[in-house]
Amino acid sequence: MEILELSLHSSNQLVNDLMNNQLHIPAFFDYDICNKQSFKERATDLKNRSFQREELSAYLMQYATRFSNQNKKTIANIEKLKDPNSVVVIGGQQAGLLTGPLYTIHKILSIVVFAKEQEEELGIPVIPVFWIAGEDHDFAEINHIFASKNKIPKKIAIKDSPLKKQSVSDMLLNQRKVLEWLDDVFVQFGETDHTNSLIDNLKNYVKKSTTYVEFFEYIIMDLFKHEGLVLINSGDPKLRELEKQCFHAIINQNERIYEAVTAQQEMMRDKQYRPIIEMGKNSANLFYHHDGERFLMERKGENEFLVPEIGLTLTKEELHHLIESYPEKLSNNVVTRPLMQEYLFPTLAFFAGPGEVTYWAELKQAFSIMEIKMPPVLPRLMITFLERSIERNLNEAQLSLETVLKNGINQAVTDYLAAATPVNIDPLISNAKQEIAKIHKELLEEAIKIDKSMQPMLEKNGMFILQQLDFFNRNVEKRVKQIHEIQLTKFKEIELSLLPNLVPQERMWNVFYYLNKFGPNFVEELLNLSYSFNGKHKIVKI
Repeated sequence: MEILELSLHSSNQLVNDLMNNQLHIPAFFDYDICNKQSFKERATDLKNRSFQREELSAYLMQYATRFSNQNKKTIANIEKLKDPNSVVVIGGQQAGLLTGPLYTIHKILSIVVFAKEQEEELGIPVIPVFWIAGEDHDFAEINHIFASKNKIPKKIAIKDSPLKKQSVSDMLLNQRKVLEWLDDVFVQFGETDHTNSLIDNLKNYVKKSTTYVEFFEYIIMDLFKHEGLVLINSGDPKLRELEKQCFHAIINQNERIYEAVTAQQEMMRDKQYRPIIEMGKNSANLFYHHDGERFLMERKGENEFLVPEIGLTLTKEELHHLIESYPEKLSNNVVTRPLMQEYLFPTLAFFAGPGEVTYWAELKQAFSIMEIKMPPVLPRLMITFLERSIERNLNEAQLSLETVLKNGINQAVTDYLAAATPVNIDPLISNAKQEIAKIHKELLEEAIKIDKSMQPMLEKNGMFILQQLDFFNRNVEKRVKQIHEIQLTKFKEIELSLLPNLVPQERMWNVFYYLNKFGPNFVEELLNLSYSFNGKHKIVKI
């Protein structure tokens, strides 16, 4: 493997300004990630806060029991959390099938690599932590992967669905359907020397797993088995015991949190940035769990909270009692999840996707309300895998990788066909249409002098003649493409690999395509590369 960097403009202007050092940091964040001293400053700041280190370590140790034989370094890292000097590098994602799109792997890679860097730099334990958004209930977002079929991306979804709006953590895995789905996936990937061992390993994890989240966890711990990665599932009801005090604070400051986010969003709009968090009027920014489903809560006045979908009203006092007795009845939404994360963990740095960077910036004032400093928020590594065959195609087509990643291949295909075809038939067809339409109109005007009732039939005849010219044109275009089929196929392969459906590779393809093609050590080889967290796009040649 070889790595190189490109400067690609993000569609997210706030991220561009952040990485180009053009953002007024104090308005959006508490630390300047472009200043390396920020991490030393953050580690010092964390020493002035108290955390439930013993309790958190005990909880994570219990949760990681089933992985103890798989990753002993993880157990050691959980033990290190008790050290008052220890910190974590953290990021999170939903529990996608087979880990979901590549950006999940890129995020974990970012966490692991940066944690190692900072441990060496700061001389304190720095623990990589991955936060699984297990309380999310939108199974349709994670129930599939994409694979290539007939040179186009094909969505391969599992034939399973929840009966209600239950958290993915609570959704039981259907072993028969998942095993059938795995076979379908690897048929599309194609058989290689690695296929059977990969399938056997995955099927073993299916049989060990009770839920889709557990299946995800087994795979992640396998792929990163030497890195000491610590997993936390935000959908685990047992975690709520550690979250009680933060829930109490969120309830007490509920209206102020809402107003803080609203004010921050307004400020961002004034500065021409686009907020992405959507809050309903009077949103409490918490979910209430009832009968296996979760429902958004609303605030009514100063002392009452509503769950409209089930007709429940709770006073603030009743809600505080509920938190003490049944904390598993509550969970966080996009606004309060970051606050909860920072309450639980001594976070040295948080890794975010481009959208996450924006919504964390929307929470700057909310963190202030909770009297917590927001951790340094770093954009995760943005990576494109470049296979040798695709690199050859790029060279043959004299196409730059940067051009393809920015603009796709449509213009390149048009230019190639224009240069390779002796005649451009399009303008000739266009002129012919104009001439024939003119002649036909003159004929029609004379014909209807004989019998005006013929006009509809003759107009239809004119349309038919023009359609025949379209037929002529389509057949010429088809023949041109047949003549140049080999080169056009190479163009398609370039786009399919690098920019499928005109979206970044990392949002479409799954890591198991690469594991199946290049071997089970693919992720370990990625971890051995040298990365810089400078905002540049990484190209990994494989």
